Amino acid sequence: MNTGSSREQHMYRARLDFLYQSIAGYATVLVIYLIVRSVAVTEAFPSLWQDPILLLLSAITLLSVFALLYNLLMHRQIEIGAAELRFTSRARQRNIDRSDVRYVQFGSPHGPTRSAVRVVRIWMKDRTRPVRIRLANFERGASLLNELRAWAGPLAMDKKKSLRLLRRRTSGTTSSPTTFR
Repeated sequence: MNTGSSREQHMYRARLDFLYQSIAGYATVLVIYLIVRSVAVTEAFPSLWQDPILLLLSAITLLSVFALLYNLLMHRQIEIGAAELRFTSRARQRNIDRSDVRYVQFGSPHGPTRSAVRVVRIWMKDRTRPVRIRLANFERGASLLNELRAWAGPLAMDKKKSLRLLRRRTSGTTSSPTTFR
């Protein structure tokens, strides 16, 4: 059996398709604006500094390109092992052992929602804020959810118990959870 493909099945990379789509959309709007502007106005081709709309569209497109390059360089991913979760990027690596987890919460703590599970919260024994995994930010989100449920096992929290713990825990604290993106 090939362990490389088995390991690849348990590795989930960050999705970047929305950045490609935004770059394509902004660049298309920029080209259409330039065509309309050059046809409608008989002046010379507009300078970047003379036209605020051209400046704004160019800045948004460049910002999207820089965001894509940054995310490509960071190479974020989640790897699910037998007893640990591994969050890796080029800058750092963080491991969460199953023995350090208090419980794992799937979905909203405020009761049922109309949509499927979007966020998985991992509550640690030594931390007050959870580690949040947004499933939509990673490739194969449904498979990631199924593997996280299998990994959590008895640590998975049902909605009723989750609501009781939330009411007890939020009696006066307002902290935002840690997000791995």
